[in-house]
Amino acid sequence: MVTASASIPSVVETGDDAQPAGHRILQLFSLFVGGGYLFYLVLVVGNIGQSLDVMATWWTVTALVLIFGTGLAMGAFALRSSSASLRRTAAITAIGYVIALALWPLAWDGGLIASERGMWFSQFSGLPAIVAAAAWRPRWAFVYLAAVTVVVQLINHEVRAPEFNGPVLPEIAWSFAFCMIPFAASVMGIRTAGILDATRESAYAAAAQAAATQARALERTRFDALTHDGVMSTLLGASRQGASERLAQQAERTMADMDNYDGQSSGEDVASANATVAQLRGAVVDADPTVTLDVTRSDDAQSYPVEVVLTIAAAASEAVRNSVHHAGANASRVVRAVLDADSLRVEVLDDGVGFEPRSVAPQRLGIAVSIRGRLAVLDGGSATVDSRPGRGTRIGLSWTRPR
Repeated sequence: MVTASASIPSVVETGDDAQPAGHRILQLFSLFVGGGYLFYLVLVVGNIGQSLDVMATWWTVTALVLIFGTGLAMGAFALRSSSASLRRTAAITAIGYVIALALWPLAWDGGLIASERGMWFSQFSGLPAIVAAAAWRPRWAFVYLAAVTVVVQLINHEVRAPEFNGPVLPEIAWSFAFCMIPFAASVMGIRTAGILDATRESAYAAAAQAAATQARALERTRFDALTHDGVMSTLLGASRQGASERLAQQAERTMADMDNYDGQSSGEDVASANATVAQLRGAVVDADPTVTLDVTRSDDAQSYPVEVVLTIAAAASEAVRNSVHHAGANASRVVRAVLDADSLRVEVLDDGVGFEPRSVAPQRLGIAVSIRGRLAVLDGGSATVDSRPGRGTRIGLSWTRPR
């Protein structure tokens, strides 16, 4: 049997569970975009030098910053930014390309480029449109693609020497069709990722609510059983048999059991500190009979909302059960509870094999729903999962009374 003085190795906090699919896809998308801008920068270096003959230097420098600077930033920030930040960077990148196009007429000296390629920014007009798909709704990204395609081809038609020009409308149509394929793929990928994330969050919320409801229903069943087996049995025995030593002992046990459910009257369902300890102890022992609960209780710890007690007890039970199943046959466990006037905290620690929280598959709902999800539905509740392979695991459950 493990006691509170058992030696538990220190554990290292490694962060939250695996990121949602949408965020991971947006990160990969940003890396792809950054790589694309780097590739095209190398590809069009010669065209940039050629365009200096007909364009003002200030525009070339400004356009390089607005187009390639922002595009490369997407790749640089991909792994260190939130989804919102990546979308803002994508919007800035898409807008930067448009600003460069808008400034073009102010910097052109009227000279012509003797090349079929024309202006260097025309070589990758589909790339900023793909970026726009990550920043805005598909309909606006599509409008962006159409507008950019038309403007770029009109500029090319204007700046190229006549012998390198063909009919402008077919060129616009061909360029639009060429860009449409990767654009559509990007829109579908990003939209699908968003749907997956929304579905995942909805499933977590529903599962967490169901878990909380199940816990309350289970406790209600236990209370009903206590009422039937204790109170009703004692009253029926008294009416049929009269007073006896055995009946007095039964009544005493029933009253003691009922005290575990007796809260301080405050207009809401509350559990006394004694009832809270009993509920927590029962939950962890149900999950692993060899585990004891080490309790630290302040003098001013009085009562807690029943929902809080049941939720933390259920989450602690799940944490112990996970440890039994996954920590290894030789692992030892410690469960500690701290009861203060305005907070309730429980820690489940083991010295088992540990794991990498970020490697937990998104579809694995044990930690996400049965532990994190349960605490997330509480006002003032939170849960932490700290672990590292070979260094054990610590599950922290806490609730702070809202003020």
